[in-house]
Amino acid sequence: MTEVIRADSRALQKKLLDFRKKLYSGQGIYVDNNYYMLKEIFSGKLNFTKNMSVCPLMVTENGEIICCGITAYTKELPEYIQLCFFESLPDRADAAEMLVRETEKIGKEHGCSKVVIGLYGHVNYGLGLLDSHFEKKNSFSSPGNPAYYNDYFRSLGCSETGLSSYFTSKLDDRLKRFDRLIAKLKRSYEFRCFDKSRFTEYAKIYTDLNNSCFTEHRYYYKRSYEDDCEMLKTLFLFMKEDSLVFAYHNGKPVGFIMWYPDWNELAAPGEAFGTKHFFLNLLKGKSIRTGKVMEYGVLKEYRSSGLPMALIKHVYDSMKKQGCVQMETSWILDENTDSNSFCKALCDETYKKYVVYEKDIV
Repeated sequence: MTEVIRADSRALQKKLLDFRKKLYSGQGIYVDNNYYMLKEIFSGKLNFTKNMSVCPLMVTENGEIICCGITAYTKELPEYIQLCFFESLPDRADAAEMLVRETEKIGKEHGCSKVVIGLYGHVNYGLGLLDSHFEKKNSFSSPGNPAYYNDYFRSLGCSETGLSSYFTSKLDDRLKRFDRLIAKLKRSYEFRCFDKSRFTEYAKIYTDLNNSCFTEHRYYYKRSYEDDCEMLKTLFLFMKEDSLVFAYHNGKPVGFIMWYPDWNELAAPGEAFGTKHFFLNLLKGKSIRTGKVMEYGVLKEYRSSGLPMALIKHVYDSMKKQGCVQMETSWILDENTDSNSFCKALCDETYKKYVVYEKDIV
């Protein structure tokens, strides 16, 4: 018997987590960056999900899980019911369809008109399913999934939104030709690294900039100070202060950039990334080759100033200081022409492709 079950007990949620662990271990390609976050979601400890309706789902056959996911609804994004953290066995498009149908049913309960697949609660936690380079290990915070996940959702006639990342194989002197522009920007703007001794103050600056810079970004909705404090406290277990830098103009924060080493290099394929990898890095001193530009934002009225160039110069210098020799960007929506043009001009190649799926609820 094949059925959809709402995993609303500790026992069922543990079964779901065990399924994920076995699936990742069996594939032996991708690092699971969400395992411990899901444990926190199930425990009810995350501030981020307190104002969100979350429902873990799994499709079982004769008691064994075939596929699973979590639905998420927030009044901040009322049009959508999200299907997040999807995982599945191969050759089970029928089970994936059952999961989507149950998601639609939950969406109707909230008055939603669409299902979005590949949004992880908020864009700050992830967006998209992998749609190329399936043989490559995923970088930290980027999805890793086999190609057949996309086959499942395309067979349902979902609409698609594309995203791309970019790659630079060597942190060389390519920015030198912009020295004059960068020097001019440094005379006009002040740049400050995140100050952990004033954590709450700087976290609020980050939140305010996000909420101002990304108002027109697809799927973005307003973040709270508590949400970002929670997220940044986790990241700063690993990040150094110069991994998050702010630009000021006449004392006003007008832009920022965040990067971090690709911590997935510390984990073996098939593992769930956790704090043990950080301590192993400290004890063994293993260097991380790749730096990852996670996010940058500039207030609309400052975007034509060239400010992103000064911010990326900071990243280059910080990455080299921390021993990184190459760089990958996070996902960028294909519709974001400014950011894509900037990356194409400075990076070696367009790298991994990602996709978000949408389906009307009928």
